[in-house]
Amino acid sequence: MNAVLEVSNLKTYFKKNKKTIRAVDGIDFEIGKGETVALVGESGCGKSMTSLSIMGLVPAPAGKVVDGSIKLNGVDLVQMPEKKMYDIRGKEVAMIFQEPMTSLNPVLTIGDQLTGVIMHHLKVNKKTATEKAAEMLGIVGFSDPLKTLKDYPHRLSGGMRQRVMIAMAMSCNPKLLIADEPTTALDVTIQAQVLELMKDLSKKFSTSILLITHDLGVVSELAERVIVMYAGQIVEISDVDDLFEEPLHPYTEGLIHSIPAIEGEITRLQSIKGNVPAPGTVLPGCKFAPRCSKAFARCTEEVPGMYVREDGRCVRCFLYDGEVVE
Repeated sequence: MNAVLEVSNLKTYFKKNKKTIRAVDGIDFEIGKGETVALVGESGCGKSMTSLSIMGLVPAPAGKVVDGSIKLNGVDLVQMPEKKMYDIRGKEVAMIFQEPMTSLNPVLTIGDQLTGVIMHHLKVNKKTATEKAAEMLGIVGFSDPLKTLKDYPHRLSGGMRQRVMIAMAMSCNPKLLIADEPTTALDVTIQAQVLELMKDLSKKFSTSILLITHDLGVVSELAERVIVMYAGQIVEISDVDDLFEEPLHPYTEGLIHSIPAIEGEITRLQSIKGNVPAPGTVLPGCKFAPRCSKAFARCTEEVPGMYVREDGRCVRCFLYDGEVVE
């Protein structure tokens, strides 16, 4: 696979009240050119912190990437000086945040914000930037882009603001787009439109997408591969169809079984017992063992490695010991 993004042994830790919180605890994955990969898991599992680590936006001084590498087209972003990262953000790698109202500046027009990004990264004049901004707004579905450029964020609906964020993110044709819960604040109809738009733009610009979500419906709609995270670690990596057909890790199985089925007999929804470990909690053995219905003695004593099956699927669980170890 021709990887656009390669994340190796990434560890992002926080210091709080003399405690070390391992928000991201040694993860490895890659994303190919034009590929859409979903990063899923419950709140607090480390999804958003992974994205902030990639963007170089981990809140300092409490948080820090303490180990590992994040290579974008072979260049390690962890070692990148902040001044250089400022140029890379928005141009090489862009991000759509889950709440567009707080991501857009309420006192600047849409035009000011879009053209500012384009002028900074593409080094063009105001006239060219305005033309490019209007073109991007047209691509994401605005019927009158020139009018929208003059509007302030509060005059637009949630779906429209999210489209503006997508236009801004795609305006410099980034190699990687990170979408953090891009449809959370939107109603179902607008969600479908935004997902379809992201799918079309990925094909049009050959942009790779890292989709961060807890919504497995969104995953099935948009992603090609899925990375499942739990308590700062990756517990499963799989093609999307294989994951839904045969989840390997007990945690993944629990997530999928908690989704209501449209067809068939109506049954009581299943849930995963217990809660995600509190930040800073250090557990011996497998982090999921206290909640796992399939746990046995070894699970509470040893930390499982990532096992790679013959079909290429990866899973962090002793149930698959004996497979090829990565």
